[in-house]
Amino acid sequence: MLVGLLAAHLVGVVAAGLLGRRSMSAGLIVAAGPPFATTVWALFQLAGDSGPALSELQWVEGLGLSLRFSVDSVALLMTLLVSGIGAMVFVYSTGYFGPTAKPDARFAASLLAFSGSMLGLVWADSVWTLFIFWEFTSITSFLLVGHKHIDEAVRTAARRALMITGAGGLALLAGLLLLVRENTTTVLDEFEPATGTVGVVAAVLILLGAATKSAQVPFHVWLPGAMAAPTPVSAYLHSATMVKAGVFLMAVMGPVFADTAIWKTLGATLGIASMLWGGIGALRHRDAKLIMAWGTVSQLGLLVTLFSIGTPKAVFAGIAILLAHALFKATLFLVVGEIDIRTGTRDIAKLGGLWRTMPLACGAAVAAGLSMAGAPPLLGFMAKEAAIEAVLGLKGTEQVVFSAAVIVGSVLTVAYTVRFLLSVFGPGPATPVKPSRPTMTAPALLLATAGLAGYIFVAAPNRLVSDAAVELNAAADAYKLIPWPGFKTAFVVSLGILVIGSIVGVVVTRRGVQPAPNPIGANRADASIDGVLAIAPWLTARVQHGSLPVYVATMTAVAGVATLPFLAELSNTQLDPWNNPVEPFLAAVIVGSAVAGTFVGSRLGAALALGAVGLGMTALFVSYGAPDLALTQLLVETIIVVGFVLGLGRLRHSFPTSDNTWKTVRMTIAGIGGVGVTLALASAASSPAGSPPVGEITEQAVQEGGGKNLVNVILTDLRALDTLGEVVVLATVAIGMLALARVNQAESTESAA
Repeated sequence: MLVGLLAAHLVGVVAAGLLGRRSMSAGLIVAAGPPFATTVWALFQLAGDSGPALSELQWVEGLGLSLRFSVDSVALLMTLLVSGIGAMVFVYSTGYFGPTAKPDARFAASLLAFSGSMLGLVWADSVWTLFIFWEFTSITSFLLVGHKHIDEAVRTAARRALMITGAGGLALLAGLLLLVRENTTTVLDEFEPATGTVGVVAAVLILLGAATKSAQVPFHVWLPGAMAAPTPVSAYLHSATMVKAGVFLMAVMGPVFADTAIWKTLGATLGIASMLWGGIGALRHRDAKLIMAWGTVSQLGLLVTLFSIGTPKAVFAGIAILLAHALFKATLFLVVGEIDIRTGTRDIAKLGGLWRTMPLACGAAVAAGLSMAGAPPLLGFMAKEAAIEAVLGLKGTEQVVFSAAVIVGSVLTVAYTVRFLLSVFGPGPATPVKPSRPTMTAPALLLATAGLAGYIFVAAPNRLVSDAAVELNAAADAYKLIPWPGFKTAFVVSLGILVIGSIVGVVVTRRGVQPAPNPIGANRADASIDGVLAIAPWLTARVQHGSLPVYVATMTAVAGVATLPFLAELSNTQLDPWNNPVEPFLAAVIVGSAVAGTFVGSRLGAALALGAVGLGMTALFVSYGAPDLALTQLLVETIIVVGFVLGLGRLRHSFPTSDNTWKTVRMTIAGIGGVGVTLALASAASSPAGSPPVGEITEQAVQEGGGKNLVNVILTDLRALDTLGEVVVLATVAIGMLALARVNQAESTESAA
């Protein structure tokens, strides 16, 4: 079923692209189908309680290469968010672009491709599946952020997002491969807790990958710039889905690094820095979308902090905020998009009084804003209560540090929420607006209502959150979302946060809107990328300078040096000098011919020396009982020698005078290459793996090859491609000999004439 749903997304991408060429709305409506179907499937899966859904597509079974998917409670929660919000975003987009929008085959198809990529990511149950879909989300988000590609600023923002998240993907891959090496499996569910140096390095690399995708300081600079994308993209990618990928990764990898101290230390450092700096950034900006973007950085920092702490209560609170944040932040982005379309601006200095002209949008924004601030009676309140209880339940220094960070971050959240609501919907002359568009208003109202319904009908979110939290930490079963916690310490702290944050928000609002801050971090990131692009041609011109001898010398030297680690594997117990007395003689002939070829001054002599090397190799193949290789080698050497003889007639008899230094360098490089190959082969022979598979090959020759002549079956079945290659070589040699003969005949005819 999982593969079928992903296939439906792929078919939908094609259909949306084709229909989008005729009508933007038609493409968007068709694209909404797969996410809607996936949401319905997820709801049935939740109601049926049938356990994890599994699917696997084998590629190379022997190498463990497959696309493996599994939907447990955590993935099921993410599926509802990705597909449920996605379906509403597609509906919202029809109103955002309007009936007069120009046909566009790219937007709906790219957005649906991202939706499918995100599903593949949260369903992934193997390293290869996770990495592939992780990178798909980076690529598709790049296309979506760069939708208005004729604008240079948009192209720059899209490039910045791709470079940062793409680099994080490489760090993630390196960390996952370390875990694969330690666990000897690529299945994520089978990873054991990481320990030692490998665990530390893997934890750092995976945290870097998560931090880039979830916009954690200092990698956060791509997220505000990504607001150049259309608002439906911002609402979907940068609040409910893509930025949650890093948080989701931290959640599922938490049990693996539970005993790795750096996971908690580094993760908490990134999370706290992002939580505080994101809140400050949201208070400094005047573009409503940028306020929401910086607020997202702050909220993601809170999530990263909670999952870094890793206690059962913290994990439970993290899952609860993950759910609540997707609902209220998607609502706020959708409201901002409607404000932009109906007023023509997102600058809060030019907005005001919209509670009178846009009452439905105002109601949705207030409900979502209060949920984000952690005010009752909304889902965000219960989630924030759980987070405060989690940090207050710690001991010693950890309690002080984490409690202070979460409280200050929450105060900033309340402050920028109050500032946004007062500036846009508060008292003052109402900003003129255009007529409403129901398909824009309805999704925002539905998501805002979900936050209220989650508080009233708490059993539904409790099941989602509790099941997912228990999947990550079995001890989280002891916690539930509580609509009324009573006058406990956490509740008193929450009230204090609301009061202080509201005061700060009112004060900042009365100070008036300040000039927009300069995006220093984004500018430095762009300068770094530009610097790399500037250095690349200079470096390429000096490395790729066109000298074939230097290329060959460099590659040979590097390959030779790379064999030095094989010295440790050498063993005399498995190595024999020769199998028969002829081999030393043939080896001496080959080496002598090769050395002679380096000192021969005439071209013909060098060609003959090279031919002697080839004939010596042919004799070695014969001594080992490999007539097919010997025949191939003999024919090749023959055509080479003949070619040299025919071609040398047009060249000078002797080689040009060569500098002794350069000749010494070439001989040294050749010697290094030969010694390197010898070391590699000798070390491989020193450590044989298992016993020769003679019995298995003999059995397969009859059962799978359908023949009793073992040699014939090997050549035509088990080594079919190798044999095909030898046939191609023989055919090429024959064609070459025929061509040379004809050329020689033609030249003889011309001379006679």
